[in-house]
Amino acid sequence: MSSHTLTPLGGAPAGRTVRVGWDAPLASYFASAWDEPADEGAEADHLVFAGAAPYDISDPGTVLELVTPYAVIPEGLREQLLADRDSEGDRFRGRPATELVGTAALPYARSARQADAIRAALR
Repeated sequence: MSSHTLTPLGGAPAGRTVRVGWDAPLASYFASAWDEPADEGAEADHLVFAGAAPYDISDPGTVLELVTPYAVIPEGLREQLLADRDSEGDRFRGRPATELVGTAALPYARSARQADAIRAALR
């Protein structure tokens, strides 16, 4: 899994974390942004949480668009995310949890492309 921590935009609350990357075991790009709680014991405020299902996000531009309101996007990050995917590959197929995770995720697929990719991995 690759993960790139981005610099929050000016004026963001202290404790904001923004990350994007490639999750090879899910074969999906991911984006997350959250603010740590000011009070100990409180839950973090999740601003973005995407790409947590198999084959969910296939375009790095999608995750960059999701975090643009929260972080500075460094030049060349799109190309780095593509390189991360190329070097790490798709490791969803053939894993011990492929059938369980794929079967559970299939009814919630957000696109025909995602559903087709999950079905292909389950064969």
